[in-house]
Amino acid sequence: VPGGFNGGVALIVVGLFAVFWLIQAIYTVQPDERGVELRFGKPRGEVAAPGLHFHLWPIDTVEIVKVTEQQLNVGSRAGANSTAGLMLSGDQNIVNVQFSVLYTVTDPEAYLFNVENPSDTLQQVAESAMREVVGRRPAQDAYRDNRQPIEVDVQSIIQSTLDLYGAGI
Repeated sequence: VPGGFNGGVALIVVGLFAVFWLIQAIYTVQPDERGVELRFGKPRGEVAAPGLHFHLWPIDTVEIVKVTEQQLNVGSRAGANSTAGLMLSGDQNIVNVQFSVLYTVTDPEAYLFNVENPSDTLQQVAESAMREVVGRRPAQDAYRDNRQPIEVDVQSIIQSTLDLYGAGI
């Protein structure tokens, strides 16, 4: 039809739109991840296991969370003048404590929605727990003599606090 609307162009546009929608609606969850599906921004209560998945884009979205063991360093290792790891021990000495926290995400939905910034929360809880434990012990325990009980006490305090927050860690 000269000068009229060509049905082939409309079919191509619809086809391109369908391909675009399909690309947006399919997502992949890697083996070290879990996906939390959201409908209109609220969790649906389903956690997607590793593999290829489909959701109704743009109504549904997916937040991907890494669930394998991760490491968080607490205390400063960068500068000699930094005071981030300085703590007062039970015998009134100042010790510079630098440690790492190894953690895994056990509940991806809680991890995403129960605390505002899980990594910062974990850092603050870990530092607070270490300050509490080091503050009850002599400096010699923190330096070399008795590190294992410190580790156990700090781990217990961190886990109980994160469980109280419902952080999913």
